[in-house]
Amino acid sequence: MWLQLIAVISLSFGLITHCLSAEISTNRNTTPTSLSAAEATVDSPLIMYQQALNYLLGRNGTARSAEKAADLFKTLAQQNLSSAQHMLGNMYISGKGVEQNDLLAYKWLSLASRNNMQLAEAIQSKRKRLYERLQSSLSDQSLHKMELWITEWHPSDNDKSL
Repeated sequence: MWLQLIAVISLSFGLITHCLSAEISTNRNTTPTSLSAAEATVDSPLIMYQQALNYLLGRNGTARSAEKAADLFKTLAQQNLSSAQHMLGNMYISGKGVEQNDLLAYKWLSLASRNNMQLAEAIQSKRKRLYERLQSSLSDQSLHKMELWITEWHPSDNDKSL
């Protein structure tokens, strides 16, 4: 499971640089070692993303904490950062740092797909498997409501989860 998560991290980190290239004006060689969610401000999405990876992998002198990683990924995901949405979706699939939840996994992976065509191609089969699992546990009306919610979702600091 960790090898799969590391592969996802590698893909996501490569894509985040592309996604944020217009927004980031900081030195990319700077690697944070210990920032709290409050210290890693919304003005520094790349630093927050790197710190989330540090927590997830326990690197750069940062104690491993999947929970803290999930918190940072969620903050970034709510700001519509597709790579963070992708990571958060994977964490909901595996139950690393968050309670395992197929519905929230599908939500975040769907939003990541909507916002990033490269990610959409990479996670298409994963989304399909999640949707099939959700079909067996949700009514047609609930599935429709979920799809409508994903379609109408807009970034905000106060995300109203499904």
